[in-house]
Amino acid sequence: MGLSALSSQSKIALFILLILIVAVIVSLVWISRLLIELIRTARINDAKKEDDPLFADVAYFYERGNRERQEDSLYISHLDDYVDYGIMACVSDGMGGLKYGSEISKFIIDEIEKLFPVNFYDTEAMADAIKKISHKVFEKYSRKGGATLVIVHVFKDMLNFYSVGDSNILLIRNRVATCLNPKQNYSCVLIKNLVLEGKTTEDAYLNKKGRALVDFMGNNNTRVNFSQTPMRLLDGDILLVCSDGVTDAISLNSLPNLLGATAKKTAENVKLAIRMKNFAKQDNYSGIVIKLIKYNF
Repeated sequence: MGLSALSSQSKIALFILLILIVAVIVSLVWISRLLIELIRTARINDAKKEDDPLFADVAYFYERGNRERQEDSLYISHLDDYVDYGIMACVSDGMGGLKYGSEISKFIIDEIEKLFPVNFYDTEAMADAIKKISHKVFEKYSRKGGATLVIVHVFKDMLNFYSVGDSNILLIRNRVATCLNPKQNYSCVLIKNLVLEGKTTEDAYLNKKGRALVDFMGNNNTRVNFSQTPMRLLDGDILLVCSDGVTDAISLNSLPNLLGATAKKTAENVKLAIRMKNFAKQDNYSGIVIKLIKYNF
């Protein structure tokens, strides 16, 4: 009887153990499915956040320095077109010391405005269109005048840019300012040659002809610098498209200190900082500020 009773108890214990094992397995399966679903949901939410468009907060400043006339010209595409075509912002700086600077910069901006909207992804076609505008200036003014040109085109969270001359396309990210476009002046040519020769570049910065442009809108067979592939923009990035009168007065290192909560405040801060310096030979200073913001709906 003892053995029989013990055998029965063992069977009951084994049965209970099997039930517990099955319960644990079922629980583990349920928990694993729950974890998989949570991970999948998190990935979907992250993907949605990455796909959320960046919206543009835009402002500009347009100031005459110690010059007889303002020779800068600006263009900002209509924000009503932002969702479908993005935003295009341009600055053209008429070349000082030559005739028709103001007239040429305005002509260039008017021609750029006629092009918009453009295919964001066909940068070569846009660069060719800029060359054609430059050739029109060359034919009309025969190198008796010219201008620089810088353009940014923001679409969703991507950036393309174009430049001719020595005006600036600046990106401020994480409080660090970077110039995105190479300058087409004699100083840059000297720097390149000195580097290739394995020499120091100090002489390039001291050369009195260093600021002279080697290419500009209105030159024969103008070379256009442009982004080969779009650049990814991030929430909080700030673009400053400006004439060289801005960077002549404000260094890249100090520019982040002038950032405001909005594009308008940043534009006001930059304008005031240059005005406060009161340089005797201050060039005209104009710029467009674009602050990229991601809204989570």
